[in-house]
Amino acid sequence: MDTNAKTTAAPSTDVQPEIKDTKQPKPKTSAKNSEASKTVLGAGSPSVDTSSLTDPFDPAALRIDATSDASLGVERPLLVVPVHKPHKQMFFRTHPSPDMRLDVRVIELETEREYYLVTPAIAQMLPGETKAVRLITCMPRFGGPFLWPMKLPNPDGRESTWAVSARKAAGLAETKWVRMQANQALAAYDVSTSTHIPDPVWPDVSMQDLLRIAFGDGRLIDREDHPVIRQLLGLR
Repeated sequence: MDTNAKTTAAPSTDVQPEIKDTKQPKPKTSAKNSEASKTVLGAGSPSVDTSSLTDPFDPAALRIDATSDASLGVERPLLVVPVHKPHKQMFFRTHPSPDMRLDVRVIELETEREYYLVTPAIAQMLPGETKAVRLITCMPRFGGPFLWPMKLPNPDGRESTWAVSARKAAGLAETKWVRMQANQALAAYDVSTSTHIPDPVWPDVSMQDLLRIAFGDGRLIDREDHPVIRQLLGLR
């Protein structure tokens, strides 16, 4: 055998399989498809582009108009006028005008803690059931006006030490903020004053307006068959 003969290599039988690209081509995004990608709130609702939403805590989105009610022409009508003496924790002022106080007769239902205004004619029919008081217009540090039914002296001029100290406190409260607290040992009121509280802003109402609000809705006893009179007489 001729060893010098060239040996021709046989072709390889290993055939590499053809690898096809199985990736699907990305669809082209059109302007129409872009619109469809936006968040839709509901059928028939306009689309909202979430990319333009702002931070919900953005101060610019939360800031309000600090314009006062007064500049907007907003009025706050006076609907309730309580009738009671000043509370022990209350700083208050009394209206300095004599027109904002009135001497009247009232009936106090102690259980209900309610006052009823009694006309002079009816008061004469109820001896011992009414008492003479001076309704004084007051303003607390917080809240609206109220009427203080301060007891008047007896016909003979005698007054308790409680009544004397209360009357003096009412006089001080015309120009200063006053606080009254009962002192049982002295049988009188201890009085504190403050000059650091701004002066009150009195509502533009008359004493007649205050009486109408405070004693409206059946709190004026002007007839013999008023429910309060029937109650006091034990009638149905």
